[in-house]
Amino acid sequence: MVSSKKEGPMKRRISPVGLVALTILVAVAPMLTSCASERAGEQNASSGVKSSASTTPAPTKPSFPVADPSGKVDAASQRKADAWLADTAVPPGAARSSTRPAGPATGPASEMWCTPMAHAVGYWTLPNMSADNTMTWLESHPSQGMVFASASGNTRTGGKTNVGGFVVYEPTHMSLEALIFTVTPIGAGSGIRADAFAKAANSVCATAPPGTTLGIGG
Repeated sequence: MVSSKKEGPMKRRISPVGLVALTILVAVAPMLTSCASERAGEQNASSGVKSSASTTPAPTKPSFPVADPSGKVDAASQRKADAWLADTAVPPGAARSSTRPAGPATGPASEMWCTPMAHAVGYWTLPNMSADNTMTWLESHPSQGMVFASASGNTRTGGKTNVGGFVVYEPTHMSLEALIFTVTPIGAGSGIRADAFAKAANSVCATAPPGTTLGIGG
């Protein structure tokens, strides 16, 4: 005789021993994960592999130290800057001015990497020489004791061409001292601003990012 009684689905019961084993496994799993992480960290350290979380990105811009707030420089450095300006080579016919004429620039074309610095500035006008010709002359006639570093002319700002430019000389290659000529047009002629910069005894200079060097006007 076949019974018509239907049995419900079978249910698996966890024995007390199995329950204890499961409880131990759940408790120990985080500890195993922690130990594995620690071992991986030790292996990375021993193999020279650094964690990305502890890696500090290399600087990409020069860093500047705190400068002497007085801005004063020693007399010897100032004499050096004055001598560089006095020996400046300018085109024939250039008229020296004790104050800035209407044409020449109001400041040097390049900022310096050290501060404070001994500084000497001079102005000249050339009524019969264009800014382009003045630039060409300055590039090919180094001032005494100086070597050519760089030059740039006819820059554009806001879609407008700025006739003129700058010529940079240095006492030595890649020096942080410089003689900078800034040339601007004055009608058919031109004007020159010359800035001589010499490091002072209390000058502090910027530090270049890794793999780079600091130069003037480059």
